[in-house]
Amino acid sequence: MSSAMVLPAFADQAKCSCRNLRSVQEELKNAEYEAMFFADMAAKLKAVEDPLIEAHKNPTHPDSDVSIHDRSSRARAAIMRTFKLPYNPAYGYSGPVTVGMKFGSCEQKPAELEALRAGSQCKEIADIALAHEAEHRQRCARETAAVYWDRLPSQFAAEEAERYREQANAMRAQLKRIVDEGTITVEAKLEPRIKGPQFDATYSYVTPAIEMEGKSSPGSDSWTVNGKGKQSGKIKNAKIGGMTCKSSGQLNDDIDMALDTDGFVMSLKSKSTGRPGDIKLRCMGGYGMSMRPQGEVGSGEVFAAEHFASEADVSQDVSTMPIAKILRQGGMSVSGKQTVTVRLVCPAE
Repeated sequence: MSSAMVLPAFADQAKCSCRNLRSVQEELKNAEYEAMFFADMAAKLKAVEDPLIEAHKNPTHPDSDVSIHDRSSRARAAIMRTFKLPYNPAYGYSGPVTVGMKFGSCEQKPAELEALRAGSQCKEIADIALAHEAEHRQRCARETAAVYWDRLPSQFAAEEAERYREQANAMRAQLKRIVDEGTITVEAKLEPRIKGPQFDATYSYVTPAIEMEGKSSPGSDSWTVNGKGKQSGKIKNAKIGGMTCKSSGQLNDDIDMALDTDGFVMSLKSKSTGRPGDIKLRCMGGYGMSMRPQGEVGSGEVFAAEHFASEADVSQDVSTMPIAKILRQGGMSVSGKQTVTVRLVCPAE
C-alpha cells in the first residue's frame, strides 16, 4: 500500500479552541520530550554502531563478526526503559499509544489511524498526529520498503526525532493560535488587615476584569499582552482606640497591567496611578480623612512563573508582600489574601 492509502471517512471534528488549551499544552510538552529523547537516542546508538562498522572492515578485529543491528537494538531497548512522557496520556486523549507500520512494508492499519484521530481532543491535534504518521509512510515509499527497513536503529531514532520536532513546531503554532483567538482577562481582589497599637482596619481593593490586548510573535515563544482598568479601595471595617468607626468614600486608581506568557506559564506586572477619591472615617468623638495624594504611582510584580490555564486563580498571603515588610517596620502587622484571576475567554461562536 502506498503513502496515498485510503483512510476511512472522518466524522466532523471540532476545531481546537481555548477550551482545548490543556490538551494542546500537554501534547506539545510530550512532542518536545520525544524529539529530545529520540535525538539523544540516535546519538547514543550511533556511538555503538560506528565502532562496529569500522571493526567489520577488518576481518582480524575481535568485533568483526558482531551483529551491528543486534548490538544496537539491545542498546535501544535499554534506553527505551528510561522513556517517560511528561503526560501519559495527554489530557483528553483516548486513542492508541502507538500506530505501527507493518515490518517490511509501508502500511499502517486504517482502523488504528482512525482511532488516533477519534481519540484526539480536537481536529488540529488529530491532523498533526496523522501528518506525523503520513511522513513515515511517505519516506518508506520513497526509499522503498526494503531500504527503509534495512536501516540501523540510530537512523530510525533520528527519523523519530525529526518527526517529533515537526510535530512540536506544529503544536506550538496551534497553542499560539488558540491563545491569540481568545481574550485574556485579569481581575484582582486584595483584602489586607492592618493592625497596630490602637488601630485595626480591614481594607478591600477591587480591580474588575481587564481585557488584555496583544498577540504572539512568530519569531518568539513568549509574548506580552497589556491592559488598562480601574481599581477601587474601601475600608470594610475599622477600630481606632477601641472605637468602631464607619467609613465612606473610596480610593481610586488607574491600573496598567502587563502579562508575559509562553502559553504555559505567566507573569504579571501592574502599575497604579492615584486618581481623585478619598476615604473618610467617622468614629465616636471625631472623624478622619485619608488625604491621599493624587497622581501617586506604585508599580511592581504581582506574580511570576504561574501556570497558564483557561482559568487560573493566583492567591498570595498579604503578609509575604513587600508592603507588609514596610508596615512591620512601623510596628504594624498585616494579614489577609490577594487573589488574581486570569481567564482565557473563547471567542463567541
